[in-house]
Amino acid sequence: MALRTPADPGDGSSDASLTGAEIARADSGLLEGGRVWFGRTFESLAIRDFRLLWFGMLITMGGFQMQMIARGILVYNLTDNAMLTAGVAMGFAPSLLVVSLFGGVLGDRMERRMLIQTAQAVHAASAGFVVILLFTGSIHWTHLLGVSVVQGAMFALQMPARQAVIPALVGKERVGNAVALNAMAMSLMNVVAPGIGGIIYGLGGPEAAYLTVTGILIAGVLITGMIPKMYPTGNAEKESILASIAGGFGYLRRSPLLRVLLLYSVMLALLSMPFRMLIPVFAKDLYGLDPSGVGVLAMMIGVGGVGASLLAASLRKGQYRGMILLSAGLISGVAILLISTLPFYAVGALVMIAVGFGETIRWGLGQALMMEETDDEYRARIMSLMMMSFGLMPAAVLPLGFAIEEWGAETAAFGMSLILISASVLFILGSKQLRRLK
Repeated sequence: MALRTPADPGDGSSDASLTGAEIARADSGLLEGGRVWFGRTFESLAIRDFRLLWFGMLITMGGFQMQMIARGILVYNLTDNAMLTAGVAMGFAPSLLVVSLFGGVLGDRMERRMLIQTAQAVHAASAGFVVILLFTGSIHWTHLLGVSVVQGAMFALQMPARQAVIPALVGKERVGNAVALNAMAMSLMNVVAPGIGGIIYGLGGPEAAYLTVTGILIAGVLITGMIPKMYPTGNAEKESILASIAGGFGYLRRSPLLRVLLLYSVMLALLSMPFRMLIPVFAKDLYGLDPSGVGVLAMMIGVGGVGASLLAASLRKGQYRGMILLSAGLISGVAILLISTLPFYAVGALVMIAVGFGETIRWGLGQALMMEETDDEYRARIMSLMMMSFGLMPAAVLPLGFAIEEWGAETAAFGMSLILISASVLFILGSKQLRRLK
């Protein structure tokens, strides 16, 4: 028996499926050919189509992270202006916020592989565009801002569809495992890719860095193309886009648990992610670090993220996943509190592991629980609402930056930690439904 996403009538092409044999292999922990897999934590990777989707994610995020570090260095070299550099770095946020809702609608009404590949191809083309500008000597910081905006929109288009296909590829009982493995791929790239990108930039300049990024992103397109076509279910294609958006909000309104999960995830994102995005500021003001020291702190956050992803991948229904998710806010809040009250580099480096751990639990486990609770025909739209939290980042980063300017990094971090801890305690005490979620 196979679990399938329905094919488009008359198309004749194959569609993504999870066969009974693949389920049996994953359950027994065996790969094709009888080789032992790495146990239950990695069981979704025993399924070929998800493995390809996962490698596509790994490669794409690697290219994106390398490009982020290269773009930051290049903009600062071109402008010698920290505000412009920050503005270009945040350029993705407005387009991601605006396009997310439309990305969710398209993910619930279009063939999803094509949507993912199209967004990946635009990512690659925009990096290639920068390569041309570099070799012709016509690069300007506004070009890089434009690329940042375009890439934000492309993430908003592809990520809801990418997440929505997971249940069809691995089966609903493995959604949590698969989403956590995706989060692990992102965390791994947070650790590895910026350093590699910086080394390539240092050895060969921006041309070498962007050529490498372009090649990596093209490889991601090709790998995704090896997955069968994946069609959504439901009748969203018969509705107008505005009606589909309204339908997604209506579905959320009828689902109290989904509302709580989304509200908690957005709250944590707005109260914890700005700290991560201003790590260079805290590193300089609290510890007096140079750029290499900043890289170590960022790497430690990635290490915590990998650990959290492995934990989330091993969790199954019945293991108090709601309480584990609720603990993420406390972990992040206490970690930032320790950083603000014990301004020593060794303490900061260790506590950054907890920052990455809490944030990844919030992102990976929160997504998994939302996907489990959402019907397939609405899944991309609900995931797009979660993606919008990234688009709201400037609204959270700017107040924190203002607080740092006015009162200093230690005081700003201390106040932020108290707000985060208080909000987390209120959720723990006030959300019985989430506390009892297993």
